[in-house]
Amino acid sequence: MSRETGEASRVAVAPGEQQHASLTEALLAGSPSGRLAVPHIAVIGGGITGLTAAYRLARRGFRVTLWERGEKLGGQANAFPVAGTAIERFYHHLFQSDRDIIALAEEIGIGDRLVWLPSNVGYFADGRIWPLNGALDLLRLGFLPLHDRIRIGLVTAYLQRVRNWKRFERVTAAEWLRRALGTRAYNRTFGAQLRAKFGRYHDQVAMVWFWGKIWLRTTSRRSPLEGERLGYFKGSFNTLIDALANAARDAGAALCVGAGPNELRSRMGGGWDVVLDDETVPVDVVIVTTPSPVLARLAPELPEPYRQKLGGLEYEGAIVALLQLSRPLSNIYWLNIADDDLPFTGVIEQTNFISPAAYGGKRFVYLSKYLEPDHPYFTMPDDELIETYIPFLRRINPAFDRSWIERAWVFRERSAQPIIPLDYGERIPDHRTGLPGLYLANTTQIYPEDRGTNYSVRLGDRIATLVAADLAAAPLSHRSGRGG
Repeated sequence: MSRETGEASRVAVAPGEQQHASLTEALLAGSPSGRLAVPHIAVIGGGITGLTAAYRLARRGFRVTLWERGEKLGGQANAFPVAGTAIERFYHHLFQSDRDIIALAEEIGIGDRLVWLPSNVGYFADGRIWPLNGALDLLRLGFLPLHDRIRIGLVTAYLQRVRNWKRFERVTAAEWLRRALGTRAYNRTFGAQLRAKFGRYHDQVAMVWFWGKIWLRTTSRRSPLEGERLGYFKGSFNTLIDALANAARDAGAALCVGAGPNELRSRMGGGWDVVLDDETVPVDVVIVTTPSPVLARLAPELPEPYRQKLGGLEYEGAIVALLQLSRPLSNIYWLNIADDDLPFTGVIEQTNFISPAAYGGKRFVYLSKYLEPDHPYFTMPDDELIETYIPFLRRINPAFDRSWIERAWVFRERSAQPIIPLDYGERIPDHRTGLPGLYLANTTQIYPEDRGTNYSVRLGDRIATLVAADLAAAPLSHRSGRGG
């Protein structure tokens, strides 16, 4: 069934957005009747990038429809109900340098729901937890000789002062760090983390990715002498997601949850058909914010060079087991794992960051594992996976007992972490796909920073600005199927 949708809505120029008045003039000039023709923009994917883009474009006066195939908005940041509140399926926090998302929270009226709390970091090596919150803790890392510890400190201090990250695009992190630290120190620290994070890709990841991690932690502290404070929304990241969705709706966007396109077809003369299970919706522009393989499947007309770029980028998958415990596992919020035989990338104990009182006194621990999408953990039954993990939890805390686990959940994501190889900047697909009116905005295009909610907001802002500029420059007669 095909549906030619409704009457054009009015383009309003919001306060502080007078620069977009030229868009209204351009649309009026292209309309034979002098009536305002409003482009209809489809956003595919209701994660933070998609929601931000929908909000920005709706505020600019465009007609916007967002489709999210999943049951909830927010992508990997969404939370589900537990213990009278909510908790994220995949752990989240903010850094003080995350200016884009902080500004957005203020703009949509939830700045007062963002709190900044002290955090602590640890390192698990040689069967014990080592605190790692600063230079003094580094000097106490007893599983390494003193001169290795000093070398790690000097290398970290050097990376914190590097501004020109482009020098790291053509050398792998493994090569650079092994040379800078020595093989022993590399293997026991940063090398162990790269192996845990990237598996078989660990020696292919460009140094620019690792530099970004060091730089982010440095710029998130207002003073090198202060302890790290991380941000979290009272009530979970659903606070942000719900407020952003409501702001988008208030601006005029339609958000369709539980439905998504099966195909995107270009229309004769311009525009696109969004082909759903039970209808086909004509639009002028489509912005796809899903992982790249989804775009490749939805748009069979993609130019071959662009399709090859999409296929040339790979993702690491992720599995997160979330445990509700009757007592704490450790006293560390973020525990990095340096022992290669443990099946975790990290152990993130949420209730060592957010007070257990927020969860009715219950304790929550994430067991994070990055892995290739063909890893057997992806198809292992949830209960079996948890049982596989239990002996290793006793390595972290010898007193741990299976009876501590009151509830458990397992969440999987096959396109969690883009792999960043050498010369990644030259491999990134453009936002413009080569087909008029079809755009891509996803985590593979966040660079040199790594994926994260802050950069998803920035990406949503960027794609909205790009699409608005392209529409302002394009004659109205070149568009068809406007749904208005």
